[in-house]
Amino acid sequence: MYFTSTAQTFLGLNGDVNCVTQIRDNPAFAVHEDRAQINFLTVGGEIGGNALMFKKKIYNSFTTGQATMDKDYYRSYDRHSKTMWANMEVIGPGASFLVKKKYFIAVTTGMRYLMNLDNLDDNVFRMMGVNATRDTNLVDSFKVKNFAMTSQIYSELNLTYAGFIFQSEDHTLVAGASLKILNGIGAAGLGVGNASFKTYNNDGLAHNATGDVNVAMTPYANKWAISTNPFNALRNPANNMSVGADLGLVYYMNPNETLFRRKGYISRLAISITDIGHNSYTASSVSGKYAVDNKNIDFKNIQNNSDISFGTRIFNDYLVDTIAKPTSSTKKVKFGLPTALHLNGDFKIEERFWVNANVLINLRKVDANELSNHYISTVTVTPRYIRGKFAVSVPFSFNIQKQGYLGVILFAGPVYIGSGSLFQMTASNSINNLNLFLGSSLRIKAKRQKERDAMMM
Repeated sequence: MYFTSTAQTFLGLNGDVNCVTQIRDNPAFAVHEDRAQINFLTVGGEIGGNALMFKKKIYNSFTTGQATMDKDYYRSYDRHSKTMWANMEVIGPGASFLVKKKYFIAVTTGMRYLMNLDNLDDNVFRMMGVNATRDTNLVDSFKVKNFAMTSQIYSELNLTYAGFIFQSEDHTLVAGASLKILNGIGAAGLGVGNASFKTYNNDGLAHNATGDVNVAMTPYANKWAISTNPFNALRNPANNMSVGADLGLVYYMNPNETLFRRKGYISRLAISITDIGHNSYTASSVSGKYAVDNKNIDFKNIQNNSDISFGTRIFNDYLVDTIAKPTSSTKKVKFGLPTALHLNGDFKIEERFWVNANVLINLRKVDANELSNHYISTVTVTPRYIRGKFAVSVPFSFNIQKQGYLGVILFAGPVYIGSGSLFQMTASNSINNLNLFLGSSLRIKAKRQKERDAMMM
């Protein structure tokens, strides 16, 4: 019934019994005490960062598909360099099963949409979009360094093998590995290594603009990358195949002073590296390197414009005309997977009370010239209370952006629903993280073995 999935979208979803859904975080979790485990469907989504703050009215946009600046959300008052991320992840049908009483094999499926925006200068950010800060008669200088905006959507088929490295009455060490067969559906990225410009005269021009730009897009990416529904990419999929890998170890401690084998564990320690590799895509005709050399750019056209064509106008009006000069082109573009290190500990405090501690460490660096998606390094502590087939968890998370969240997760038999930031989402009208997930999975338990009488041994 209870399981663990510690990817960013599902932070706090922890448990004392392995389930097929947690294999994506550590392939060694394919080792279990059941005959088989089945995942029907798990869906989760998250939006976060320090760029935007959401009002409670934002929930209306989930049904209408429309959100308005300064009505449903507004620019954050945080003046640091801007970071933003959005994840929509589906863990599809999958199963983990025991073969010949010692081999553990799992087949899992999924789909992910990942978006990251990093290193956007706060002053530049406030000059863009609806209700933008206008330039003045004063001379202002702006710089952009190592800016990257990366988004991709892909499906995956994971083939996992796991087994015992060491096993005794009190201690067990298991290892696992997953081969990830990836189908790249679409990707869009923009990187700016270094750029600068000036504003003055209140004329809406970026004067003396100079910089280098890296553009990486798949065909038709402009139709979905800057839209309210990235799954529009499924209408014109790139269908580029790639491979990746996950590796993991899990150590179980279960002191046993009885004469009979006791299931479960008192404490569990796990380490894994996930999403090793990248997706390789066929590039669109606009992909390549560009240079801007001392040009004046009219940015009024991208101010106060909430139209879906916003992203298209940037590429068509600025990159492919006389302002930006192409310096190289490419037929293939690579987007790194969100490679991460996971450290997890699960501890039994008493029969019904457990505490889980998880550390998610991003292993991808932001690079304007080598685009990749990444998770946000986060520490999560999750106490949980179990009673029969029901349980409740209360995860507290703190990330590298110095943001803290408190959530609640409810379990009822094979069904679960929760949020890693529920308290902020419901109690505040200034929300910087939206997180929600739900799903269902099933355990097929092994047949109960008869215990021998100790006096007969």
